Amino acid sequence: METHYVPTEDGYALTVHRIPHDRSKGNSTGCDKGVVLLQHGISGSSVIWVFSGKDNALGYMLADQGYDVWIPNARGNEYSTMYTPQRDPRTREFWDFSLDEGGVYDLPAVIDYILEKTGKEKIIYVGHSMGTTLFYIMMSQRPEYNEKITVMIGLGPIAYAGHTKNGVGNLLGYLSDPLSKLLNLIGFTHIKPTPHVLSKIRPMLCFDMPVISYICQKYLISVKQIDLQGINQTLIPVYLNNANAGSNFKQMVHYIQLSKSGRFCQYDYGKTENLIRYNRTQPPSYNISKTEVPVAIFYSEADTNADVTDVMKLYNELPNVIKLHKVESKDFNHIDFINHKDIATLVNKPVIDILRLYCTQ
Repeated sequence: METHYVPTEDGYALTVHRIPHDRSKGNSTGCDKGVVLLQHGISGSSVIWVFSGKDNALGYMLADQGYDVWIPNARGNEYSTMYTPQRDPRTREFWDFSLDEGGVYDLPAVIDYILEKTGKEKIIYVGHSMGTTLFYIMMSQRPEYNEKITVMIGLGPIAYAGHTKNGVGNLLGYLSDPLSKLLNLIGFTHIKPTPHVLSKIRPMLCFDMPVISYICQKYLISVKQIDLQGINQTLIPVYLNNANAGSNFKQMVHYIQLSKSGRFCQYDYGKTENLIRYNRTQPPSYNISKTEVPVAIFYSEADTNADVTDVMKLYNELPNVIKLHKVESKDFNHIDFINHKDIATLVNKPVIDILRLYCTQ
């Protein structure tokens, strides 16, 4: 593994992890099959692409197939919360970003850095959840990056979110306006990563006491959207230790806005500030049709975050969908795209089959 640090145009520093070759070290740096970028979802980190193990995690499987794997960390998570001369994580200003900045600044910075380091002209992009949202924002706001992407694969894609059935998200939607004002008043800006002490204690609590175990299972099902029948039970402590890598509150509010409005649009600051920022009372919509690269969509009918209705709306607006893949597994939910016990056969192998069509080898 390698660790790289990527500066953004607006002064943040992002940590990017790299798996440059397979476990036998038989592949050279900058593999013949090309470069793959794996982008995690909200409150996640690069860890999600490897914690399922060497035979199941997409990061390892791609490396063993001969791909040069790059795994960025979004601004605000525990790996990308570094002090820079322009940005101090101890200040409120550091945490003042929505989904917009991730697509406009972070992804372009990482892509340009990877291309410079590898000497390649294009990369392959795979995103889960927020990793897909940021991609479509980038395509809308910086369409020149179509020329730098070979193919995009979206796992549980979220652009439109008007039909989400996440109970916790819907509750926050009703409370978002007063809650946002209250948290802003008291200076709440972000959710910190799971404390290390808690991460050691929580798995024991969840599985050593029947009553607490029941509560934990309800938490995993309703909040984390995990199919308990589908997850490898031995990996639950690993998942709990890495499920929350930290995020800022404004990004979560942005998702709540998308859910309430049914639109895929920029952050809503309210009519007065919208006029100042956008010269209109409502935030502008992102133009999905600017996504010219080939796109493969992976979805599930049981996904309560990326609802089928919203996924189909995205599908109908994308001009170049090469594959619409439904995961045929009952109760396969949003987070199962990265931690299901059968992820290698249900998701990863179909992903690799698509990528074979775009190999440079």
